[in-house]
Amino acid sequence: MIVVRLQNEGATLLNNDRAVVAQPIPAYQNHSAEILTEIVHYIMDHLCDDLSVSTLVKRFSLRESVLLSAFESQTGIALDQFVLRRRIERALHLLKHSKDTDSKIALRLGWGKSPAFRTAFINYLGISPTEYRRSLPPKQQVRTLASRKRPCNSACLTRKESSGRAHRALEA
Repeated sequence: MIVVRLQNEGATLLNNDRAVVAQPIPAYQNHSAEILTEIVHYIMDHLCDDLSVSTLVKRFSLRESVLLSAFESQTGIALDQFVLRRRIERALHLLKHSKDTDSKIALRLGWGKSPAFRTAFINYLGISPTEYRRSLPPKQQVRTLASRKRPCNSACLTRKESSGRAHRALEA
């Protein structure tokens, strides 16, 4: 799982066990670090949108070469790979925790069509979204309040009978 951890100087991208970038960002690069942090947050909040390099360049008023080199040098991962990982992670979460179809997940995550989502998923993980969903353990049945009640061993009493019985028990 990829996690972006915000530090005093900017964003650091983590890849499961190790930090991809661990060096502090020099003071003269604070401005670029702030922009990269904004870009990372934008990507994470807009996975369903077009996140192509050309769109991000326009959105953040940067040159393509500057965006690509700065992103990779500060995070240790190429911009397109970062977007792909974030979308795959969100897809895994949706496949595990929702009943959405592959088509709905594809739309929610910016792939547009289900075949593009399926292809990206298979290329990244080696299995299809359907196979992944089937490999998950079945969800535990949620116990309802009725199933948690203890069975009553006494005969059913009317409300009047039960309150009289309780009242007699209190008097004793």
